[in-house]
Amino acid sequence: MSGISIPNQKKESIMFAAMLEVNPFADQFDAYLGMAKMLRPELEAVDGFIDNTRYASLTRDGWLLSLSSWRDEKSLVRWRVSTKHHKVQQAARDRVFADYRLRIGQVVTDTQVPAGHTLLEQRLDVTETGVGTAVALFDGKRASDWVKQAGAGSVARSLGLDLAAQGLVAWDAFDALLTPGDVIVVATWRDQAAAEAFARNTTLPDGVRLRHIRVVREYGMFDRREAPQHFEEKQPG
Repeated sequence: MSGISIPNQKKESIMFAAMLEVNPFADQFDAYLGMAKMLRPELEAVDGFIDNTRYASLTRDGWLLSLSSWRDEKSLVRWRVSTKHHKVQQAARDRVFADYRLRIGQVVTDTQVPAGHTLLEQRLDVTETGVGTAVALFDGKRASDWVKQAGAGSVARSLGLDLAAQGLVAWDAFDALLTPGDVIVVATWRDQAAAEAFARNTTLPDGVRLRHIRVVREYGMFDRREAPQHFEEKQPG
């Protein structure tokens, strides 16, 4: 029957995640945060934007993670082609970042799918430049004082990651800038099969959210092969 709405109907979403790791020059740290704050209203206005959180690395001094979630790839593209966003990107590359890495991926599984969404898989392609083609995100809440004292390894293990797991090629733990104690571990796996094999044999601690992401694109300051828009590669040093 026409004219009848179903308010609780969930949208099928091909959800994407953008994992931007940045290392601002020490004297440009506040400038980067200022740029992010300036762009926030425009970011939140993009159709398909879900959320964004910034974290500080617990293993690499000065490195930050900006993790954003999107309803689909088109939503992410709308943000990427924003004129204001593009100008700020250029300024950051020119004078703020010592280095950065961006990984874009499709969310394959999520133990806590955002309200109103269900996951729909679409893309099967994977990055050809990264050390691993799959990422697992483990996030949860821990006492902020404990996080400071325990260190990255203890945080990672408390969220359910086995640091000696087969197929694990890299990992880092992060603490949220605005809400210390909201921690996340970014685990990079050789491939999706390795990530899923670990998950099958693991029981997550209470309250931990686990997302599996198929990385479809990876690029940074010094390797632009998979970048969708052209900035010239910078040479290290």
